[in-house]
Amino acid sequence: MIVDEFYGIARHALKNHPGSDSVRITAIVPSAMGPVVQWEAPILARERQRKALGVVGVVAGPVILEVLVRTLAARWRKGAPYCPQDWDVRLAGRYQRIFQRQAPSTGPGWSWLWEGGAQAIVAAGVPRNFRTTDAKDKFGSIRWYYEAEEDCQYVDDITDAVEHLSSFICEDCGSPGRIRKGGWLRCQCELHAKGRTGA
Repeated sequence: MIVDEFYGIARHALKNHPGSDSVRITAIVPSAMGPVVQWEAPILARERQRKALGVVGVVAGPVILEVLVRTLAARWRKGAPYCPQDWDVRLAGRYQRIFQRQAPSTGPGWSWLWEGGAQAIVAAGVPRNFRTTDAKDKFGSIRWYYEAEEDCQYVDDITDAVEHLSSFICEDCGSPGRIRKGGWLRCQCELHAKGRTGA
C-alpha cells in the first residue's frame, strides 16, 4: 500500500519536473517515525526552479519527495492509517514550536501531511521566533502562512512542498487524490469524491 501511495502521489506531484520519470523506490525501512520510503532519482532536478513551464517558484522535486516520505511514514506509523477526531489539537501539542496555538484547520486526511511538514522544519532547524499565522485549505489545497525573524529558504521550500502535495492527497482520508469541482474545490480520492469531477 505505501508503495502504491508513494508512486500514485509522486507521479502527479512531479508531473512537470524534469527527470521525474527516474524516481524509483529502493527500500522501505522501519524507523521510529514509521516506515521510511528510500528512493533514488538520478536525473531529477535538485534545485528549486524559479521559473518552469511558465510557473514561477516550482519546488525542487527532492524536497517534495522528502516531505512525501515523512507524510507516508506518519500515515503508516501504526499500521493501517487511523486519524483521531482531535488530530489537530494533538498535532499542535506535539509540534508547539511550529503551530503554537494555530492548529491546522483542514480535513483529517491532511493530518499526516501537516505532520510531515512540521517534522521536516524541525529536522532542518526551526527559525528564530517561527510562528504559524494561518494553516487552512483554500481552493482545494493547503495554505500555510508563517512568520519568522530570519529569511529561511528551506522553510519556504518545505511549506511550498506541503501546499503542492495537498493537491494530490485526499483531504478526507490521506489516499492519493485530485482536486475536484462541485460546490467548493476539494482534493479527494475516488471513494470520497462521490461522483465529483476533476477540476
